[in-house]
Amino acid sequence: MSRQVTKVALLGAPSTGKTSLARALAQHYDTAWMPEYGREYWMEHQESRRLSPEQLVEIAEGHLQREKELLAKAKRYLFVDTEAIVTYHYALDYHGAALPRLIDLANAAADRYDFFFLCGTDIPYEDTWERSGRQHRERFQAQIRDDLLRRGVEFVELKGPLADRLETVRAILEGFK
Repeated sequence: MSRQVTKVALLGAPSTGKTSLARALAQHYDTAWMPEYGREYWMEHQESRRLSPEQLVEIAEGHLQREKELLAKAKRYLFVDTEAIVTYHYALDYHGAALPRLIDLANAAADRYDFFFLCGTDIPYEDTWERSGRQHRERFQAQIRDDLLRRGVEFVELKGPLADRLETVRAILEGFK
């Protein structure tokens, strides 16, 4: 018997609450969630706060591999913190371009997930050493939003505190039972 798991992608610039929301949703639905693999990879491999174009491809591929493993453990939903479209934007930000493999992975991401939620920048910015600043967050967010629109990806933009975002996602998911 095959079971269907709904894949939910949470996107947004750094410090937009993706991780907190993914964790809260997974807890609410008693299911798995995919942490942002790029953050883990970056913390281990970055040099002068940058990664090479090849490393960004490794992030997107590694993320997909882990996501597939978690999909087998997920119940009804898999909540995914970030995906290849966002990684693609890191390539543009760092290098002004992305390698063809990363472009392919970003293009495929548009069809990989059942729901896309763009976490808004209206929450306080956590200014930690690995982040590039509040102004960068706003610019990066606009680039991701514009990219989703260009790709024709339907998404819901989430605003407000975590509880409001959680309730919005829950209402949308429950509406599509």
